[in-house]
Amino acid sequence: MADRSLGAKVGLNTPLSKGRTATNTRNGGPTTARSAVVPGDGGLDVLAAALVRDSPDGIMFIGTDHRYLYANPAACEMIGYPLEMLVGRDFLTDVPECSRQSALAYFDNACKGKVLRGPYVVLRPDGSELPVECTVTVVRLRKRLVAVVFRDISERLIQKRRAAALAQATASVVMNDSIEATVQSLAECAVNGTGALAAYVTFGDEDDLAISIGAAGLPEQFRHAFRRGGWVRAFVACQGTSNEQRVVVYADGRQQLEKRCKSAPLVESIQSLPWQACAFAPLTYRGAIVGLLGALYREGELPSEGETTFLATLADQAAIAAANAQLMAVTQEKAALEERQRLARELHDSLSQALFGIQLGARRARDLMERDHVGAVQQIDYTLKLAEAGQAEMRALIFELRPESLEAEGLVLALERQVEVLRTRYLIEARTIADCEPATSLEVKQALYRIVQEALQNTVKHARARHVDIHLESADGVVVVAVQDDGVGFDPEVTFPGHLGLHTMHERALGIAGSLDVVSSPGGGTRIVVRVPSQGSVSIV
Repeated sequence: MADRSLGAKVGLNTPLSKGRTATNTRNGGPTTARSAVVPGDGGLDVLAAALVRDSPDGIMFIGTDHRYLYANPAACEMIGYPLEMLVGRDFLTDVPECSRQSALAYFDNACKGKVLRGPYVVLRPDGSELPVECTVTVVRLRKRLVAVVFRDISERLIQKRRAAALAQATASVVMNDSIEATVQSLAECAVNGTGALAAYVTFGDEDDLAISIGAAGLPEQFRHAFRRGGWVRAFVACQGTSNEQRVVVYADGRQQLEKRCKSAPLVESIQSLPWQACAFAPLTYRGAIVGLLGALYREGELPSEGETTFLATLADQAAIAAANAQLMAVTQEKAALEERQRLARELHDSLSQALFGIQLGARRARDLMERDHVGAVQQIDYTLKLAEAGQAEMRALIFELRPESLEAEGLVLALERQVEVLRTRYLIEARTIADCEPATSLEVKQALYRIVQEALQNTVKHARARHVDIHLESADGVVVVAVQDDGVGFDPEVTFPGHLGLHTMHERALGIAGSLDVVSSPGGGTRIVVRVPSQGSVSIV
């Protein structure tokens, strides 16, 4: 039982004196405060008691024996018990077991006169945990007691979690380059930012077996069942959703699914989940519905207004992210097509001509065998050179078709093969000067290889050079590749319509956080230098 004189001295019960009963408007139940007679006019005591009683923050007093002495209505609501059930109860029983030692340490330090502030967790009667922020200090009256002032921060944490989820969604727009990775990341964001049991995000036509599906908290067979049966427009009727109603909520979602969905595998795939309600937000891009965000909620739960707003915002992010990923995929496919077309041109311009030359040379040698032995030998030598050039060109082209060769054999060997083509095919004196294999990523090596390849093609087509040197070195954290020829040169400040080689090389260099410099003048040859960061080098000696 609470000490009446202590209650009167603190002034907590003055407004509720003479046996009156106060109603706890927060939990709807009656709260009986212990009556006390306040000495004097009680004006200051009445004011203090009113401030404590009506404070939106929870305020409670605990004895040094760990037992509650008083809790205001806000504290009673947050803890989940009326005052008469709290008084005399050990406060540690309302702390999760895993946190009791920490709570006890806080309490002991407060008893020693320290003022402590920090996060705290209240264990409620239904087993749920309420995060609070509290200040704990000691109060000295006739005997010492500990005063605790705390407030509910669950909404703050929810907002923080939603902000983090939206930040993650925004990052997925930038970082993910595939639709599958994007929708999976967004489905995880939907679960992390709400109280949903599970969520999924789709992108594409529901009738298309190639529809992209991301799922979080759902069984693996859900994706397969979804593709077979669909569960988008037929169930939610997204086309009829107005702009004002961005999110559709079904309190009886489970029954609606079983009633409307024709796909038994889809129903069975989520049969074991304890869900009841669901919420849906269509993914709209440029006025067209391109997918759906769906969230499943546990039995007895519905999404709050804050959660539906979050889901609508996330759906907008998802639509942009998925559309960007699709655009990226189209761009990559276009780049691959252009590369195949380039290789086809290379095969036609080099190998086809080499093979045709070999045929002519062989026929000419056969005609000369009997009447001109010396001429026949010259024709055979010429044919062999054409075959060697064709073989070198074929090796280089095969290398381009197998980018993993660059990772296995290295950049130095790849450049040597390009030099071999210059010697045999175009009769240009060329050499590679390198003493180490740069220890950098495959992506950087591929970009450097393409830049050198483009530079050598320009040399062959435009420079009319007799000598070409390729220098490769790695030192002081930088990889430097230089291509220098003794050709006719040009003015780098002048643009040449239709010639995109230099522009492409600049873009490749920027794409790997590097730089590209072009030094040239009419009649003075050309020097192209690429510099990119490295992680070191590996000796090839």
